[in-house]
Amino acid sequence: MSARNLLLALLLGAPAAVCAQGSYPAPGALIVLDQEGGSNLRGALYAIEPVSGYRRVLSDFGNPSQGPTATAPAGLARVSAGLWGGNDRWIATDTRGGTDQRGALYEIDLSNGTRTTLTDFGDASRGPLGQQPDAVLYVPPVLLGPLSGFFVLDRRAGTDGRAALFKLESNGRRSVFADFGDGRGARAAQAVAFAWRPGALGLGGKMLVTDLTTGSNGKGALLTVDPINKQRSVLSDFGDAQQGWTDPRSGSSGPNSVIAGNDGSVYVLLSRAGSDGRGALVKVDAASGYRNLVSDLGADAQGPLGSAPVAIRWSKDQQVIYVVDAKAGADARGLLLQVDPLTGARRTVSDFGLSGYGPLGQSPRAIDTN
Repeated sequence: MSARNLLLALLLGAPAAVCAQGSYPAPGALIVLDQEGGSNLRGALYAIEPVSGYRRVLSDFGNPSQGPTATAPAGLARVSAGLWGGNDRWIATDTRGGTDQRGALYEIDLSNGTRTTLTDFGDASRGPLGQQPDAVLYVPPVLLGPLSGFFVLDRRAGTDGRAALFKLESNGRRSVFADFGDGRGARAAQAVAFAWRPGALGLGGKMLVTDLTTGSNGKGALLTVDPINKQRSVLSDFGDAQQGWTDPRSGSSGPNSVIAGNDGSVYVLLSRAGSDGRGALVKVDAASGYRNLVSDLGADAQGPLGSAPVAIRWSKDQQVIYVVDAKAGADARGLLLQVDPLTGARRTVSDFGLSGYGPLGQSPRAIDTN
């Protein structure tokens, strides 16, 4: 990080901390989940000012006074209040929380950091048991939309442990929405992340799921799930050169995060891809699955380098894409980057290893925008 940027962070960070006392997190603030932050490395939730990069701890997952303590928090999602007003809700998964360490889903009050359990994946009375619930998503209700509500991707559930999507009711009851090991089309191997891509008025929408190793040469694939018949298909095979950019390195790389824009665009983050295996961001055509490289996180010419990128998310206005890297930055404590989706240019938003940005991080894992 340059001295100029660090000075800017220090200058802007202090005022941000003062303002935070009254109205934090402000609209547009970035909410980042650190899997190993907080007390006893049990996780923490940060609010980050997108201009200065200043961080503030919203919830310490190791602090029992704020609710259930976590073991391995992983997924994060915002539940928008929508047209009816009220406060947005925030939910996070814990892959080893709950009964028998089968996972848990928490709701977090950002105003005071308190946590409550929405569902315990080890409680059989609430539905099928979980194994490793990871990514979480809220699909808002829309006109003529085929689905809405809470969805959780469990990496080890389903037939042969090939992953499953759970749908959660408001009372915490669970049902299996999609089993990636059954016979309804393409089977998963290491499904890790998902997003909802709506169609016009909600019709024709598909669930998009990244799989690290399915596809040619084990380079991963982007799968789609039809919300009506639950049929699965491969939209983009990341080892198939006929579908566009493929990672030229012989080492293992794979898609590990996906986002869909309001304009129908689809972007996928790949770990261990690009120059020196530092990661890559690609754009995928939603109809053909054709890929174009947007940002090579190992290329100096495009900005700060990545190391172990794990998650992407749109800014609130969907003008830029944020990338969470678990091990880049000072002392390998993590880095939050901003990427221009047109040029691939990157800038540092917050370095979790520099105290000038606020409390230090350990291993940031997930992000969403307030």
